[in-house]
Amino acid sequence: MRFVRCLGVRGLAFSLVAFACASCGSVKGAARDEGPDASELDRAAVDASDTDSDGATSASTTDGGMFDSGGDASVAGAGNDHCGAATSILLSGLNPRVDLMASTIGATHDVDAACSTDQAPDVFYKFAVSKRVFVYADTFGASWDTVLFLLSDACVPITTTTPGDAVCSDNSCGTQQSRVVALLEPGSYRLGLTGRGGAQGAATIHFEWALAGSGTAAQLPAVNSVQVGTTVGSAGNIDGLSSECLAAASENSYWWARCPSDPARSITASTCGGGTTWESVIEAQIPKSAPGLPSAYRCNLNGCGLQGLLTTTIPAGAGLGVLSIDGQAGNDIGPYTMTVTYTP
Repeated sequence: MRFVRCLGVRGLAFSLVAFACASCGSVKGAARDEGPDASELDRAAVDASDTDSDGATSASTTDGGMFDSGGDASVAGAGNDHCGAATSILLSGLNPRVDLMASTIGATHDVDAACSTDQAPDVFYKFAVSKRVFVYADTFGASWDTVLFLLSDACVPITTTTPGDAVCSDNSCGTQQSRVVALLEPGSYRLGLTGRGGAQGAATIHFEWALAGSGTAAQLPAVNSVQVGTTVGSAGNIDGLSSECLAAASENSYWWARCPSDPARSITASTCGGGTTWESVIEAQIPKSAPGLPSAYRCNLNGCGLQGLLTTTIPAGAGLGVLSIDGQAGNDIGPYTMTVTYTP
């Protein structure tokens, strides 16, 4: 175990401001030794010293200025009619989701989305990320045939970024609404909303983000599975989300995107029982859990000896989730076996 001297985080205003710590390197928090029988935390008044009943730790609302702001999902105004002058999306590190109150009524058509034809007026938002992230957006709840699509900063629609993603979406989850999800490297991007077949109207775009690991990324099956892989590299990307679970190594990440009709369920990820010889840490980010769970981050270190054992709840309905396998020290990398089970 290491003594953590600092955790310098300025937060995220989408620009995702890079996390920096002048004297402690890549540190994700203070190490804890509690296993899965530690006491239940109070969701209404989370303290950094608390640990969940299953041994998972979560970010603190009393973080001493770790993040710039928090609270309920903030609301941004209507997107701009022209891609080059897109409306900025601002998002705090403490709360990785925002509702965008968009309307295409009265707008003009600027950019052709690749996944739809005979398109309608469109509006645009912009955001910049300084770290590798997963981004997610949906229009579920709108009453018209929407199309969402992701673009470069030059207003060119982007192509697929990781297997299973959706960088342009029309008629997702058996509805006429849209859901995009992508793995994005640091840079500036735009999000467009239009309609199919001339459709236009107002929509609430639910926008979420989660940090991606520095290593491989894969879509997590919605059924029980065993994930086998290898972490490599000397530095991680999931830094500064919590003062818990020292985890300074590189990470591999598994993501999912859910539909409006999906029920709540429990997910358990474990590196117990062999297959992982180094000290592993399991981390979860589920943006829909914020702000009740600040930064929507949970982790487990030493849930079963030197291995991780994390159980957390996936809320009902649509949204993004990311599960990552990490190492405690910078040299805790290598082959792993992670068992993932769902209840029910």
